[in-house]
Amino acid sequence: MPAVVPRLAAVLALAMLMAVASHRAEADPRAIRYAILGSAELVEASDDRTTPDTPMAVASVGKTFTAVAVLRLVERGAFSVETPAADLLPDAIVRGFGGLGGITLGHLLTMTSGLPDFYTDDYIEDALEDQASVQRADVAATYAMDEDRLFAPGRRFDYSNTNYLLLGMILERVTGESYGAVLEAEVFRPADMQGSFVFGTRALPEDFARGHPERAVLRHYYSGAGFGDGGVIAPARDVARFYRALFSEGRLLSAEMVALMLTDPLGSGYGMGIEIEDGIAGHSGGDLGHASDVRMDLRTGDVAVELIADEDAWPDWPDAILGGR
Repeated sequence: MPAVVPRLAAVLALAMLMAVASHRAEADPRAIRYAILGSAELVEASDDRTTPDTPMAVASVGKTFTAVAVLRLVERGAFSVETPAADLLPDAIVRGFGGLGGITLGHLLTMTSGLPDFYTDDYIEDALEDQASVQRADVAATYAMDEDRLFAPGRRFDYSNTNYLLLGMILERVTGESYGAVLEAEVFRPADMQGSFVFGTRALPEDFARGHPERAVLRHYYSGAGFGDGGVIAPARDVARFYRALFSEGRLLSAEMVALMLTDPLGSGYGMGIEIEDGIAGHSGGDLGHASDVRMDLRTGDVAVELIADEDAWPDWPDAILGGR
């Protein structure tokens, strides 16, 4: 697996700030392991309540959803991967980042823009304290504006959530729809992801799996706005459906666009919203109270998903189950 740790440092810092030292939220966190191996399904659940249809926060696994939505608009001619990011974002955001000179849509998609990460300890703490004012994409972006660029666009790879925060904003500006509405139209419905949604667009189910000792904190966070860098709640079955629709069934993108998506420009193990290694594609994720991972063997179409209601977990079952075949 590429050395990509989405949001992990910030999430761990938040856990230290918010955790109740004397106990965990649940002694055995709710978790689901779901795989489609050939024509067979494999399910391993932590308990009787948890199934492949139990919604959980998938965190940075959602970056692949954002990338697909963007590339579907590319295929329809709304813009190209060479379009300057500054042409697609609100003027205030462009000015805040010093003009975004030289950064294209492709740089955002491949994490080669050099933009620093907005998802810092300060952002998380402020968002939890004042959700209405802070948990908004335009405000979240300001947490990366005071830092210098890490490198010139296209020169290096750096995993920064800011890239996908901005892509979510681009989807909204170009379409005139909310990020949630765009994903519903471009990803969830075409891939038959019936249980998936961007958090903040509908009420959380009462049995939403919690992996944080403060249940109210968790529900509060996931009732706020979800962004393009990891704002989706989805069941494991839907994540598997998405991967099969994208890579096995050709229902979301053309073969040429899938090939572009899987192109690793700098040998970093990352394409456009997708981790790639030795014929295995997928993404990992971690956010408040949840951890996730999905892997697909592009040669066989086998796919494995693991979702855990525990922000300190490190899901490695998908790699293990596919690597053993």
